[in-house]
Amino acid sequence: MSKGKQATINIRLDEDTAKAFKDIVERDGYTQSLVLREYIKKYIKKNGQGALDL
Repeated sequence: MSKGKQATINIRLDEDTAKAFKDIVERDGYTQSLVLREYIKKYIKKNGQGALDL
């Protein structure tokens, strides 16, 4: 992760989706934040901002 300031993103999910996601990432030994950060980085690289220092 770059050493700049950090930002927070809040998302809303229905309870079933949120619980399923939490259960799956914990089962796999990850945190929800880590999985979402990695997804966002891959999305940025794939969709036009690949030069960002991620």
